[in-house]
Amino acid sequence: MAVPVFCNVCFCEPRKPTPRFSLTSCGHVVCEICLQKGKKDECLICRTPCRTLFLSKQTNPDIQSLFMGIDTLCKKYSKEITQVSEFQEKHRKHLLAYHRQKTVKLEESLKKVTQQMHQIQCMRPPEQTTQLPFSSTSRN
Repeated sequence: MAVPVFCNVCFCEPRKPTPRFSLTSCGHVVCEICLQKGKKDECLICRTPCRTLFLSKQTNPDIQSLFMGIDTLCKKYSKEITQVSEFQEKHRKHLLAYHRQKTVKLEESLKKVTQQMHQIQCMRPPEQTTQLPFSSTSRN
């Protein structure tokens, strides 16, 4: 259920023919008739400087959402959040697949290098051990 719109000054509600309603930058709703009675660029309710925006079907959707029912907003944003979540998950999976593939290649390279090092070590002649003059066998 949408939030009922009414003038915060005279409390009239939209009807046919209806005066246009405006939303002030300070968050009040004022009908066109009351708006004309007040000072320009000053809110009739809180007396602070403000701007006004006529409410219509062409009003910015963010402003329109202020007058939607919570259930409708939840459905709308739930759908948007689901789309964003699916988009982000798709890109995370893509990045993860890239890093997994890179890891596999690096592991293969490491395995090859390790094998090459082992082969090189096997090809070397055994090192001759030289006894040091002060080894334990020379003392006796």
